[in-house]
Amino acid sequence: MNLSNSLKSTSIVFGILFTSLATSQATVTFYIKQVQEGANGEDGLSTDVYIENAELLKENKSSEGTHSALMEVGQYGSTFYLYVQGIDGPDGPPILLDQKFIGQYVATAEIEITSVDPYVPTRTRANESYSVKVTSSNQQWTSAHLSGTAPEISWDPLNVVLGATYEKQEVDGSIISSGIIDLDTTDEAVNSTTLALVAGNEQEFTYSYTGTNIPADDDPVEATVPRASDTYLMGKEKFVVLAESDVDNNGDPIHRQVGSSSIQIWPRAQGKIAGLVQGDRITRSMPDVNIYLYDLYPNSTSYATIYQGEANLEGNLIPVYTSFKLGPYNRAEPIGTSNSPAEIPVTNWDKYITDDGFYTLEVSTITPFNNGNPERILAVTFYVDRKIEVVGSTTSSE
Repeated sequence: MNLSNSLKSTSIVFGILFTSLATSQATVTFYIKQVQEGANGEDGLSTDVYIENAELLKENKSSEGTHSALMEVGQYGSTFYLYVQGIDGPDGPPILLDQKFIGQYVATAEIEITSVDPYVPTRTRANESYSVKVTSSNQQWTSAHLSGTAPEISWDPLNVVLGATYEKQEVDGSIISSGIIDLDTTDEAVNSTTLALVAGNEQEFTYSYTGTNIPADDDPVEATVPRASDTYLMGKEKFVVLAESDVDNNGDPIHRQVGSSSIQIWPRAQGKIAGLVQGDRITRSMPDVNIYLYDLYPNSTSYATIYQGEANLEGNLIPVYTSFKLGPYNRAEPIGTSNSPAEIPVTNWDKYITDDGFYTLEVSTITPFNNGNPERILAVTFYVDRKIEVVGSTTSSE
């Protein structure tokens, strides 16, 4: 089989997504670099394909496109790199967004990460579950193998390796820690999983996570809000599939990236109440209350309710008061920081408290999670005692 003529050109499809670019007039350039691989892992010829799409320069726009490679893939395959330049200014270095290796007999792989939140790019909230599905195949090798024309090669064209890393970031985006996710829960020493493909079959491998792998500090709930551990609990988890593409001069396998995908991780919402504390006894007018909210999930809706009785999660209580609803915000980032929290004021609410007794002020948020039902952020119970008792006596002049 003549490998040099078998893949003269190929179409590469890249999904490009940017949100909240600094300015729609910025000079931003996207381009794909193709590098033909040489024998034993050495780089060969390279070329660039520039992408001209004015829509990509507008805020909150995404685009997909098909671009034909200018060179053939080559006998030893090619790596395609997707870059953007201009995000950090006209003289800023190019930023690598994605890369993918394509070879004649090297396995291909696609990664699909799904969470309850349908937003793109994929995101979830800390401690929520999500799934990773890897679909891998090697059709070129399978066809040649079944027809009896498979060449003698010195590497395993069927094996792929799946690995994952996480980044834990501060609110300003700087990474404060990172690590490797152990995909094999039966062996803590293993930080990647090897998937052995079978010729002639497309195979799927699915991993389900009951929570994100980004660790949080163990601050008590009663700690000062916003708690640092929750505010820092944002970042991403990235999964990469590598496949053997050749051997080096020492005979060791060379692994190339044939697929990758990541999921954004956002913090849990937090809140605090100013003007009312647990166990307060109110004997006069209702106090003005301010509710401060932090790390609200993107596109969530938050509000406050007041109902009679102790704090209750049964969901069958009738509020006597409901605040205005905060959100949803059409933003791809959490709302409410330590320096600029979101606020809900509760004022002039005497007329809603018609009877004395116990009441609860509860702050709730609605997100894609919990089946779209409200989730409690915090609640305080207080006692209203406005009954006036007059104790007196009468006397006679006689």
